[in-house]
Amino acid sequence: MSSSSIHTLKTWRYAPSTDSFELKAVDRALGPREVLVKTTHSGLCYTDVHAKTKGCGLGHEGVGHIVAIGSEVTAHRVRTRVGWGWLHHSCGNCRTCVTGYHQYCAQARGFAYGELDQGAFGDYAIWDETFVYAIPDNIPSAAAGPLMCAGASVYEALVVAGTKPSDHVGVVGIGGLGHLAVLFAKAMGCGVTALSSHEGKKMDASRLGADVFRNASSPDQSWETPSMSVPGCREAGINTLLICTNEVPPLEPLLPLLAPQATIIPMTIQTTPISIPFLPFILPGHRIVASTEASKQNHIDMLQFASRHRIMPAIEEFPMNNVGLREAFRKLEAGNMRYRGVLVQKGSSKT
Repeated sequence: MSSSSIHTLKTWRYAPSTDSFELKAVDRALGPREVLVKTTHSGLCYTDVHAKTKGCGLGHEGVGHIVAIGSEVTAHRVRTRVGWGWLHHSCGNCRTCVTGYHQYCAQARGFAYGELDQGAFGDYAIWDETFVYAIPDNIPSAAAGPLMCAGASVYEALVVAGTKPSDHVGVVGIGGLGHLAVLFAKAMGCGVTALSSHEGKKMDASRLGADVFRNASSPDQSWETPSMSVPGCREAGINTLLICTNEVPPLEPLLPLLAPQATIIPMTIQTTPISIPFLPFILPGHRIVASTEASKQNHIDMLQFASRHRIMPAIEEFPMNNVGLREAFRKLEAGNMRYRGVLVQKGSSKT
């Protein structure tokens, strides 16, 4: 198909005046290095909640099938099942791009930032071939959606932290991100402590594979307590702490849980400053590391890892229409989603 073809893309956007969602159309040309994807599924991320009042096309955990390709596309073929996440464009030439870290490019554009006309909550989308990824055959499309942002983000964080199978990983917040962090860390061979202020998450954390559950409201139990031990870890304290809550909690109560030279990775979107108790943080040699969207290679590796270890997010499905979107957003914002919402186009198959 010619790269100059014009396509009409319809995407759901939030309408504040009616507190509902409207389907809006935009015409867009298919560029020489772009692919046209017919969307079948999309995960719902809390970033969509932050972005919905911008009036942009919503959704960034998309899955679908390529139906047309630009004249210079080499990475994908028509009919390939692909997924995509937050990042949609980078310059391709700067140091971060050529080393594979497109997400840190100064010209990076993604969902709700420079890419406002389309999203994964819609019928079709046009993306740069660099930022769509083939989905392994044994991962159903509904499960693949949440992996494209939440799964990729927690995998990236674990890799950036240099996590090893003998490590003890702590996960603060057992929700959309946190439950996947537990699944990936366990599949990597790590011991896992789940921390949540909701005692009702204890059984879920155990089913996900967590070795220990601590109430984050009072996490100061001793590691010497037998029920708090984590077999197989090289030391009792937490080596990598992933903060998967909507806001970074006070760090002071968490620091005693850490092993020396631990890595803390906040994975929340937060515009307000965080407070760090200085001496308790620097004396044990702790570090805070930034981690956002996954690099291209880690995105690919994450999908292969999830395929090999059969990592499947816990999902709730909703129809991709106004009623389904309203219900999914309501449930997510109320904190009742278990654990990742997925919007499904009418008539879509599971693969």
